[in-house]
Amino acid sequence: MILKSIPPITVITICVFELIGLILLPPALFKEATKAIGLWYQIYIVLTGFVSASIIWYLWKMKKVGVYIYFASYAAHNIIATIVGNWLVYVLVIPIIGAILLLPHFRKMT
Repeated sequence: MILKSIPPITVITICVFELIGLILLPPALFKEATKAIGLWYQIYIVLTGFVSASIIWYLWKMKKVGVYIYFASYAAHNIIATIVGNWLVYVLVIPIIGAILLLPHFRKMT
């Protein structure tokens, strides 16, 4: 019975990477580069933490809304990274890999 509640390994992998990103957010909040951008960017980082936590929660529960939030957050990250001037190709590659990993399980989600 317990094994039925555990999500597929690909979903677990994405949740682990999201958790790592969530753990790395607090130190980024207090960096001088972050402060130099402005208060709005620090607020954005805090909101990113809440969004990442919700992604982990909903993906772990195998809810489609987790996938929607995942892609919306990466769209927002691309826009913000472009505005700030630190857009890198990995910012685009990560959600594409996530899509490849998540889409086979999308139909199983509620």
